[in-house]
Amino acid sequence: MAARKKRLTLDLAPGFQRRLKDMAALKGISMREYCQTAIDRELTTDESNGAGGPPATSFFFGRLEASRDELLGSRVFPGDSVAVIREAREMRDTQLKGGA
Repeated sequence: MAARKKRLTLDLAPGFQRRLKDMAALKGISMREYCQTAIDRELTTDESNGAGGPPATSFFFGRLEASRDELLGSRVFPGDSVAVIREAREMRDTQLKGGA
């Protein structure tokens, strides 16, 4: 079964819409085809420049890295972070069970 298409509505200034309509007509294609081609070209360019993946992913990982570097510098903490997290969870679970 084919995936259903999604609809996108754009509000365009009259002059912009006229330019779009004229250019699509000159190329012998619909405005829809013209827009899809233009959007696909822009997406391909962005993805090839490393802007792929979920939109916020690279932005937030960049901010996270910058914050980590600002706070910790090049310090490396000893031990296994997985073990520290597991121990903290066990302590929390013990406290919750004892408090119930």
